Amino acid sequence: MHSRVLAWLVVALPLGAVLGGLLLLLFRWVRVRRRQPADPESLLLSAVSGSLRERGELAATLGELRTVHERLLDALPMGLIWVDQRQRLAALNRRGRELLGVTPGVVGLEAPFVLEPFPWLREALERDPGPAHRLGARGRRWRLQRIEAPDRIGALVQFEDVTEAELEERRRQLRDRFAELGEMTAGVAHQLKNGLAVLKGQGQLLKRAGHGEAARALLEETEELERLVQRFLQWAKPLDPASEDLRLEEAAAQALTELKRRPVSQGRVLLCEGTGSASGDPILLHEALVNLLENACQATPMGGRVLVRIAEQRLDILDEGPGLSEDTAIRMLRPFESGRPDGTGLGLPLALKWLNAQGADLRLTPRPEGGTCAEIRW
Repeated sequence: MHSRVLAWLVVALPLGAVLGGLLLLLFRWVRVRRRQPADPESLLLSAVSGSLRERGELAATLGELRTVHERLLDALPMGLIWVDQRQRLAALNRRGRELLGVTPGVVGLEAPFVLEPFPWLREALERDPGPAHRLGARGRRWRLQRIEAPDRIGALVQFEDVTEAELEERRRQLRDRFAELGEMTAGVAHQLKNGLAVLKGQGQLLKRAGHGEAARALLEETEELERLVQRFLQWAKPLDPASEDLRLEEAAAQALTELKRRPVSQGRVLLCEGTGSASGDPILLHEALVNLLENACQATPMGGRVLVRIAEQRLDILDEGPGLSEDTAIRMLRPFESGRPDGTGLGLPLALKWLNAQGADLRLTPRPEGGTCAEIRW
């Protein structure tokens, strides 16, 4: 029995060792087999797939950054233009396109071609970076600044239309100046008014005493001075303008009706053409129009024509007088500057003050065919 067991053990142990060796060899063969590289085509396809996936993720990220960049530029309240080193229009934000009146399709085109109608903008791109400057172009006022940027970027310029801002600043300065002059004028006018009341009383006493000729000369001069004082008081009067929708043709018709009752309009043809609307104070506008029409009639010779031409938010009064130089036109809008020996120098400045108070501007410009145009713009 024991011998049988021993014999079994003698046979079984080597067999077990052999079987164990075979199993170990099989295990190692399987591991080595798994470590063998795949075929080259599979490796290439795998690499291409991974690269495309990474590039897709990068493109998506860049696309998001570009979208954010464009939105930031479009949010700017001023125009921004970028011309790269190849002289191509690399960027033009939404406000810039609105100011120049171009479409988004111009981005990427040759900058000299796109900016040909805007020489003032091309000049700003060629300037050295520095502080902002202002200039007039295309009937508007512009503020431009070349922005400091690395040379490899190209040229960056920000620009904005400051026409309305400058007009508003001019109106504010005029209001401040009118207020200062008004305070001074009011004091002088009240003193004159008191003295004129005494002179007028003395003239009436002379008339009752039988000194008719002397009384008449004194009273006529007193009445003329009273009209001057009245103008002074009108100048000094603080304004609180109303604001309502106005039909300009109706306002002009009312002013022409009043003017036709005055001697200054006799022998002149008064005409009105066009329609338009604006927002303003009807009383102040009426006073301003009457003043301007009276001035136009005084400048127009007998038999001449005074034309009121109306459009949306604008009104022009054209006379056929001798015309004014640009310097004279500016000077005539200053208080106490008159083009006539018997003028007070307050008619045109008063009209400017009344118009300015309701958000309108007044300019006197020479007409090419002769005469002057009083331009009212809201």
